[in-house]
Amino acid sequence: MTLDDLAARLRERLRGQVDSPALEAELLVSAAAGFPRERLIVRGREVASSAVVAQACHLAVRRLAGEPVALLLGARDFFGRTFRVIPGVLVPRPDSETLIEAALAAGVAGRIADVGCGSGILGVTLAAERPAVRTVVALDLSPYALHCTRENAARHGVASRLQLVRSDLLTGLAPAARFDAIVANPPYVEPLDWPGLPSEIVKYEPWFALTPGFESAAAFRARLIAQACERLRPGGWLAIEVGAGQAGVARDQFRAAGLRDVAIHNDLGSIGRIVSGRQG
Repeated sequence: MTLDDLAARLRERLRGQVDSPALEAELLVSAAAGFPRERLIVRGREVASSAVVAQACHLAVRRLAGEPVALLLGARDFFGRTFRVIPGVLVPRPDSETLIEAALAAGVAGRIADVGCGSGILGVTLAAERPAVRTVVALDLSPYALHCTRENAARHGVASRLQLVRSDLLTGLAPAARFDAIVANPPYVEPLDWPGLPSEIVKYEPWFALTPGFESAAAFRARLIAQACERLRPGGWLAIEVGAGQAGVARDQFRAAGLRDVAIHNDLGSIGRIVSGRQG
């Protein structure tokens, strides 16, 4: 059996169970073989060893049980880079690339904070995209998240500009800490909506990264905005990712906090995904 044959068999097993069976089958086979999916184009006619077949089938069984592909592979692409993903850390979503685009358009530079950093996709990407970002302070309560962010910063060559702080929002910072920009993808799934999410999210992703627990998303976001406004330098930029239908409320919260130039940025689905503003 060749690697292409193995991918075809897995594709049939996954058909009707996942959205993209051909893509996922190739990802699982290439992961089992130990090389990127793109190399299947030139290596697909190689014979699949028994070890590769066994590993690919094992990954397929886990995928059929609902485990996210990113956790199976231990990686997820984001804004043109591959990020390490581990259990206990939120799997990056393409929607969050909207925040990166908004930040680059806003000209972020200097010292920035990535609040609730998760795998570090926001802070690490901004540092990699903009040499003018001198320092990224990545904050998270989860030690798994801080570990994952450290790995990704090293992977993408920005570890020397990264500082890690274990913190509930911004409360763990030194009193004098100030920033030119603060970015965040806080938990915004309403607590009562959690049980209705897809099972692969409920079973495999950390609830505390997706829902604020016993607090509403708006209340959690209000705390974040208030703390951020205390830490922004004059003219400093704040951007927060929000859930579908939450952008209007978030915009009002930004304005009530005294931020100016408040804007809503739509994702590729034309959903208001990011709200931004500047310190007055």
